[in-house]
Amino acid sequence: MAKTPTTKPFGRELPRPGGVTVLLLWSFALAAWIGALAALAAGVLEAVRGELRFEALILAVGVIVACAVLGAVPMSLLLLVKYGFSAAVSVKLMERALHGLQQKSGGSGISSELETASHEEVVSLLSEIMENTLLDEEEKAAKRQLAKKRRQQALRREIEALINAAKYREAQERLEEFRIRYADSPQVTEMEARLSEALRQHEQSEIAAVTEQVHRHMGLGLWERATEMARGLAEQYPENSEATGLPETVRLEQQGSRRQEQQRLYREIEHLAARRHWREALRAAETLLENHPDSPEAHTLEGQIQELRRNAAITERREWENRIAEHIQTGRHREAYDLALELMKKYPDSPQAEAIRERLDQLKARAGVTD
Repeated sequence: MAKTPTTKPFGRELPRPGGVTVLLLWSFALAAWIGALAALAAGVLEAVRGELRFEALILAVGVIVACAVLGAVPMSLLLLVKYGFSAAVSVKLMERALHGLQQKSGGSGISSELETASHEEVVSLLSEIMENTLLDEEEKAAKRQLAKKRRQQALRREIEALINAAKYREAQERLEEFRIRYADSPQVTEMEARLSEALRQHEQSEIAAVTEQVHRHMGLGLWERATEMARGLAEQYPENSEATGLPETVRLEQQGSRRQEQQRLYREIEHLAARRHWREALRAAETLLENHPDSPEAHTLEGQIQELRRNAAITERREWENRIAEHIQTGRHREAYDLALELMKKYPDSPQAEAIRERLDQLKARAGVTD
């Protein structure tokens, strides 16, 4: 089984420029530049004394140029060592990042991503590495601060877009991420206030819309639907008094509506009975007893319902009796005979049924019915 390579510190993994090497290069450069300054000072002194000859001038210039060049060489080597080591560190960091991602993706994800990367993306990455290599520590810190500010602004814009799109749960999650990353930023409090205000306005708007729907359902007598919506709103906003009080409002409205219906039915029964419309009064009484059995009006009707039924039956028998007589007078004996049989079947003990039995044979003969 292959061993997983361990990560080594950079000091052991990359050859750092040694202190002796740096000291020697610095010393050589300083010595060369000091020699150049000495040759320049000597030439100036000879010129002041008036003893400077042409050969000495050429020699002095040559010494100055040589010393300057000799001093620039070690300084160039120092810069190459410095930036070479920085470039090696950047490359090593990139290798580690790619290696870590490759291990997470099972070894194939990063290769495919690099293979599909565009030429512009690769050039941009290499340019950034080279730029970071050439920056000193202060410039790198400024660049990191700028990158941090840009990430912060991008995350803030994302949160604002989520709030504007009414995606409050996602906005809350991203705001929590913003709070963790930039806890010292004054924008945290500002965005929290904005999200809180957006949630408050959304809550008020939704409560108003649902309340309007509930009242519409109550007006149509859809009490179960109104109650269901009111309870759902109260569960959604348990800390809002307007939402939590809506189910009780629906209950009281329904109770008031039922009470009005009970009183209306009872007044209608009284009105129909007073006009001797017994069958209509009976139907209204049966509706009241069925829909509102526990109402005071229902208890009052319990002692009157039998009287309403008797009067309604008398009215119906009399109507049948009149219809039978009308059929006989108009010669429709078969219709008269059929109605007579129905009356005897429904009201066998009534006086009308007794009278029909006495002349049933006569009705049967006229109708032409044979056994």
